[in-house]
Amino acid sequence: MLGATSNRLRLIQADFADETEQVRRDYLADEIQRALAGLVPEDRGAFLKELADRFPTWDQKVDISDKPALPVQGAMDLKELKDPSFLVQRLLELAPQLSPMARDAITAQLQKAGLAPKGSSEFPAEVVAAVRPKLQLAAGETPAAANVLELTGMLTEFAGSLDQLIWQTWKTIAPRTKIGPPRQMVRTMGRFAVADRETPRRQVAQDLERTRQAVASIVAAIGQTAKMFAHNYAAKYAPAEVEALTNIEGGWGLGNKEAKNWKRYVELAPSKDAVGFETAIENEIKQGLADYAEALMRGLANK
Repeated sequence: MLGATSNRLRLIQADFADETEQVRRDYLADEIQRALAGLVPEDRGAFLKELADRFPTWDQKVDISDKPALPVQGAMDLKELKDPSFLVQRLLELAPQLSPMARDAITAQLQKAGLAPKGSSEFPAEVVAAVRPKLQLAAGETPAAANVLELTGMLTEFAGSLDQLIWQTWKTIAPRTKIGPPRQMVRTMGRFAVADRETPRRQVAQDLERTRQAVASIVAAIGQTAKMFAHNYAAKYAPAEVEALTNIEGGWGLGNKEAKNWKRYVELAPSKDAVGFETAIENEIKQGLADYAEALMRGLANK
């Protein structure tokens, strides 16, 4: 590549020998820039040095003395120093080698120039004001960006796990219900976090509210269902109730009182074997849970 570049430079010198010095310099600089573009930054210094050895001067009328030459910036160097993307790339390459103190100093300079966000200014004042009482913060306290992001991750993981658990439980309790979970709640939260235009705040709020309703309804239904089941069980199988039913439906007639009560109890029982009896009780509890929880969810949804 060095030889090819040298030949092209010589041709430029010959072709534009009648032009002004500035014109020749511009053409030569363009050719060198094209050559350097094909090299990685680490190889450019050695390439330019070898090229300079072949061309100690761009004008044969000028003699080169033995005095040490001062470093000269080429057209390519000057152009790169004015290229923001090149400077950012160089900073990223050097970043792993910087000490924490140097990183902080550079960050402060970038913030001063308006090229990096400054702590509290990352959050709009109205958002901070709305969140502050929810986090029980003092009037002058402002959430730190890194901590907020970390807290968001923990809460999202918690919400996602709870969402999955509660709707699996709901499916077991009420397999025929038409009330279902929100669609990909965690993904919806993620799209909202990156300001996706197709994911409005309303969608996130609706998804979270649906899961909140399910949790609240099932928890509330547990206590209510236990009370309802105890009431229904006592109404059917309490000795006094069985005896009263026997008396109402036919009296004692002939035979032992206890035997007739037992016969009535067996008739009332949902099953004569333990497995069937247990299954019937489980189904009754589930049905009670499902009915009460669904009534709550539909009532909350209508508000």
